[in-house]
Amino acid sequence: MSAARVAAAVSITLVLGVRAPHAQRSLQTLLPKAAAPEVSCGTSVDRELRGIHTYAATELRDGEVLSFDQDPALVPPAYSGTVTLRNFTVMGDLRTIQFRRADRPDAPPETWSRLTTKSVNGRLVSVFEPSWTEADLDAIASASVFGFDAPGLYWGSLLRPGLSPAYVYVRMALAGIPSSPVLRVNDRVQYASNVVNLVVPEFGDARAKGGAKAFELGEVSNLFYQFFQDRYDVIAVVPQTTLVVDYAAFHRNVQNRVTGLNLPLLDDSASYGSAGILQGIELYAATAATQYGETNHEMAHQWGSAFDWGRMAGIVRGGHEPSVHAPLWTGGETLLGAVLSSTRRVSVSTDGYVIERTPAPVHFHPLDLYAMGVLKEVDVPDFAVFTDQNQFDAMIPAAGTRVSGETRRVSIADVVRQHGIREGAVPTNWRRATILVSRDHLASQQEMDYWNFFAERLADRNGRGLAAEDGQVPFRVATNDAVTLSTEIWPRGHAALPQTLDTDTPAIGATDFRGVEFTSAIPGRFEPDRLVSLDGRVTATDAVDFDQIVVTFWREGLESPLTFSGDVTRSGDFSVPVRFPAGMRGRYVMSVYLFWRDSGPQYPRASLMSIFVE
Repeated sequence: MSAARVAAAVSITLVLGVRAPHAQRSLQTLLPKAAAPEVSCGTSVDRELRGIHTYAATELRDGEVLSFDQDPALVPPAYSGTVTLRNFTVMGDLRTIQFRRADRPDAPPETWSRLTTKSVNGRLVSVFEPSWTEADLDAIASASVFGFDAPGLYWGSLLRPGLSPAYVYVRMALAGIPSSPVLRVNDRVQYASNVVNLVVPEFGDARAKGGAKAFELGEVSNLFYQFFQDRYDVIAVVPQTTLVVDYAAFHRNVQNRVTGLNLPLLDDSASYGSAGILQGIELYAATAATQYGETNHEMAHQWGSAFDWGRMAGIVRGGHEPSVHAPLWTGGETLLGAVLSSTRRVSVSTDGYVIERTPAPVHFHPLDLYAMGVLKEVDVPDFAVFTDQNQFDAMIPAAGTRVSGETRRVSIADVVRQHGIREGAVPTNWRRATILVSRDHLASQQEMDYWNFFAERLADRNGRGLAAEDGQVPFRVATNDAVTLSTEIWPRGHAALPQTLDTDTPAIGATDFRGVEFTSAIPGRFEPDRLVSLDGRVTATDAVDFDQIVVTFWREGLESPLTFSGDVTRSGDFSVPVRFPAGMRGRYVMSVYLFWRDSGPQYPRASLMSIFVE
């Protein structure tokens, strides 16, 4: 699993084919994009998948972060005010902390001074309240990529002596998100068609003494079942407050009646308020609950991957939480990898084994599908497992990297011999409820719109959802159409609200690019060889003599971005003709640049994913 992306700046000079003053302009562009800080899955086999749901007293260490409240709760891309992280709560008596901004990786870090101290669950914590100006937002937005595929803007990292950096993301509003009807039940409960909002005071405070994953999930689920029907396989919990943790999400098995997976049989559903229906419960940090790859990964943890590779293949396991994630192997990508992210897989070349970028759509490995029960034993092909499971420093190695070492051939017969045959229920429709948990007030209409849109998007109701920029796809597609995902909310005593949102290819809003305002929304789909005029006006104020706008489209595999340009008039108006050549199908990141006379190389004003060329 990985988080959103951080840009690596590379200067390129473009000959734009316009009149002499514009003949050559140099862009500081986002090619190639470097992997962002990798944020791994928090699921472990003993604590989450074997029914050990009472955590030992493992207090958070000084310097670890509880959470913060983002103000505004969703930052519009064209926002012109102050961005503040309120109640930024850090464990311990810390007068100052240091923070390195995403746009200044090589500059001295910022120093935050403490606002106050307080007690949380009997522990002393320090509270900070950093703020940034419109100019700071300009700079940070310029350095990162966000959009419908990953709506969190990477803001930077908290530097903590003796601890790894803590990564901070800001939730961005997107003008293309439509409004949803919301029904308020009482002061603690409201819901839309695909998301429930519950108020649970002090939610998350148990971590101060209980550890990084000691959330009050049972309290959330029991309140949920008072007002909503018991018909869900999994509950996905998203805190309204923003968590700063070293994982993107984790899955906890509540019930397991399937044998052959090296997991114990258990049923703890009653303690969560369910009458034997609920299978699992999940906790998502930042914006992980909005993303195909993250949610597919966590839902698949219901079935593992906990196979004993030491016994089956004679290897020493490696990578991230290897007891509950899949090893470095052949036979296709996996969404549950310990060594490789699902965006990378092993391929066979004339020189041996190499890493390749996983082509869209990203699927579950045949053994993952067997664990779910949707692929029969006879249909699982043999594959190879590498003896060296620790040969990469990151889970997203560069395409073309050699994979070294011996391999051990594994067949499904080896799995059955070790763990027995897979027997138990086979899902055809996985039912998921998303719960936005507030601490002291119900969420705003804008927040409900945001979370409702992304929850419904995961379900791909119309079967027309496209692959994300990194190749991730809805759960149904990742399972080869074997399992559909349902996210509809079914209340008790109230009507279910209609699912009417268009989540297939939402348009990028006219104001979603900083520095410019387009006349109309940017379409989510472009047809090749069809001329589209992107018209608008410049709203940036850092120069008074803007004379050119450049729009680029980039996807992995291109040596340089597709580039289109237009003049900017004295009044700030512009028109950029865009025509994609034939054969350029795929998902693109769109960036906007502004120039003025003698301005020199420019970074993008903003970069948004994803535009799809059919």
